[in-house]
Amino acid sequence: MIPLSYAQRRLWFLNRLEGSSSAYNAPVVLRLGSTPDTAVLKAAVRDLVERHEVLRTVYPARDEEPYQEILDEPEVRVEAEECSADDAPARATAFARLPVDVTHELPLRVGLFHESGGPAVLVLLVHHIAT
Repeated sequence: MIPLSYAQRRLWFLNRLEGSSSAYNAPVVLRLGSTPDTAVLKAAVRDLVERHEVLRTVYPARDEEPYQEILDEPEVRVEAEECSADDAPARATAFARLPVDVTHELPLRVGLFHESGGPAVLVLLVHHIAT
């Protein structure tokens, strides 16, 4: 078992005390001129997660003692949703506010909100425990 750093322990404790919250989400929101190929985007995110252990780490507890569990082959999801260009910012905001439960969820989420063949909004969300 890999112990948590002091900062990770603090965030893990807050997650347990307050429940899952979006307070520690660190989103990066990008407006793109066109919609990227979803398969290519998923492959790029998968490559990123494979290279950085912290992005494939969850923080469960055994006997109330938290530890880092680095997953070998985590499920990497890119949530792609087609919507109007006017709705994309609101959908991206809602996505960025979804809580992350670090005890069993990866600290990285990716959302793509796009108009068919048109502009898109890409959200890369990292929980603070991984930053």
